[in-house]
Order: sequence, then structure tokens, then C-alpha cells
Amino acid sequence: MNIAVFFGGKSCEHNVSIVTGLQALAEFPKEHKAVPVYIDEKGIWHTGKEYADINTYKKKASAAPGKEVHLRPSSNWLYAKNGKKLIKLDCCLICNHGVNGEDGSLQGLLQLCGLPYTGSGVAASSAGMDKALMKRLFKEAGLPIVPHITVSGENYVNDSYGTVEKVKRELKFPLIVKPSNLGSSIGIGLAHDFHELFTAVRVALEWDTSVVIESALENFEEFNCAVLCGEPSEVEKPVGWKDFLTYEDKYLSKSDSVGREFPAKIDEGLRSKIRSLAVSAYNAVGADGVARVDFLYADGELYVNEINTVPGSLSSYFFEGGTEYVVRKLTERALSVFGVKKRLKYAYKPFRGEGRKK
Repeated sequence: MNIAVFFGGKSCEHNVSIVTGLQALAEFPKEHKAVPVYIDEKGIWHTGKEYADINTYKKKASAAPGKEVHLRPSSNWLYAKNGKKLIKLDCCLICNHGVNGEDGSLQGLLQLCGLPYTGSGVAASSAGMDKALMKRLFKEAGLPIVPHITVSGENYVNDSYGTVEKVKRELKFPLIVKPSNLGSSIGIGLAHDFHELFTAVRVALEWDTSVVIESALENFEEFNCAVLCGEPSEVEKPVGWKDFLTYEDKYLSKSDSVGREFPAKIDEGLRSKIRSLAVSAYNAVGADGVARVDFLYADGELYVNEINTVPGSLSSYFFEGGTEYVVRKLTERALSVFGVKKRLKYAYKPFRGEGRKK
């Protein structure tokens, strides 16, 4: 099959997505042909063998001698800028993180084109990206979450006093402030008082139109668990950080003190609970393919923090067989889901009753 690997994107997680895309391309199942589709920071699509080479991104990637490409609704072909058909696609592997890729927008376009794609559908992708909506779904499913409120930028500007009163009424310091639709810990701030809260909210609103303000647990541990096609992985424990994992901790740190303990050295009861709740969180948002669920653990209480529907490196390090195995499972699942959707009816012709027998 010709499988398009989408990565990059008009997102603050652009560089992280490049890493995920290149990992997938480097360890792609040999029985399929990988077609790199790099989306630059302006949202322009490119293809060519150059985009599977990491050296391309050490320069100006959009200036590489590849082709500018696009898709068209109701067509499963990849088109050149001049409209010429280039490659007929059989499936799409989504490696985009953040907005304009992980949030359901790319999924919706591929659906309009009639192309199978990996991972969660439009609704689940959107819910997984929007922390406020995600937490509502978690709460509805009865999952344990930390106390929080959601504040829109418009309401905050027009009635900051109302926000202060709501915080006083429902939360206690310290607090974590997060942009609703963002990942990789970008725009997140920690507040110990109202002065720090106002600063954190202002920074978060530079990245999104609404923010989630939640209780910051103290002396807690974080655990992660991936779910692949409904099956949970072993549990991971990030180690060597304080307060929360920053973007730099996750992707830029060269310190041996910041890393992962995998599998996590925890008792069987906690391990089992994390794995069970990971599947419940996956089902709560209607996720598919692969996702990673993050947990917080403090004072003997376990909380579901968030779900990532296109996790970094596709969470391949969680599974025996690595990237190649995960990519193969994802494409198989994408084709299966697409096959089910193809059997659905999309045109309704009401029976008018002419010649109807009694």
C-alpha cells in the first residue's frame, strides 16, 4: 500500500511532530511504501524523499527540492500544485501533534477525501485536544480528576473579578494554569498566589482562547500508560523533575536526572488500576488507534490528568516490537474502521407510499 505519513504542521508542536514522523518513516513496515507529507509552519504541504531525511530540517525544510502537494475532497490521490495526480493513497498515518493536526481538523479533511487514517476520529480527536471538554467527559464517565475551572479569554478580560471569585470559591493555591487546546506543556504556568495566577493566565491566553485552572497537587508522582487498539501497555513513570514536566524537560533536556522508569516500580494494585483507568479514559473520549493517558498520584489517590490521541513517537516505546509494530497495528485498524464506514448509507430516499400495499 501507499501510506502517506503526515507530520509537521501549523502548530507550536511542529518540531516534536517532525521527530515522530521521521521515526515512523525510518522504521516503516517493509511491505508498504511510505509517502512523507511534511506540513510546514505556514501550513503548506510538501512531499519528496528529502522529507524523510533529518538533514533537511537542519536547514530550511520548505526550501527542499520536493513537490508542493494537496488533497481534494472525494479523491484518494495526492496532487501536485499544478493539479497533476502524483500518488494514489491507500491509507494515512497521522503523526501531527497539537492544533491543525491532532485536533480533528486533519482527520476531517481525510474523511472528506475518502481516505482511511490512523488514530482517533474527528470527535475524539477534538475532545482529546480540548482539556476542558476532555475533563467533562472524564467526569461524566466517573473517572477521578483534580478540581478545576475553565475560563474563556473573553470572560476573563470582561470580568476578571468574576474569575477571582470563582477561584476563591472552588479552588485553593497552588494552581496549574493550562491553555485548553495545547500540548507538550507549552504555555503552562504554576501559581502560588493571585499575582502569579494573573501572569500565568495572561501567558496561557497567548496560546489559546480559553484556559483550564486546576489544583496543583504537591508531593505527587506522575504515571503514563499507552493504549493501543484498546489494549493497555505497561506503566511508565517520568523521573527527575519538579512541579510539572516542561517542554524542555520532555524534549531538550540532556540531563541523566530527567528520564523515565519503565516499567514503573510500583505495586501490582496501583499498576492494575492505572492500566484499567487508561482504557476507561480512552473509551470516555471515544479514542481509537494509539493514545497515551497521563496520571497524577498523591496521598494514595490516583487522578486521570489527560489523554493524548497522537502521542509523541506514537508511544511506540511502550510496546514490544517498537515503531514498526505500532505502525502496522495502526494501519490495520485504520483500514478496518474505514471498511465499516464504507458499508454505511449516506443517501436517504424517503418512501412516498406510491403503490403501497396494505
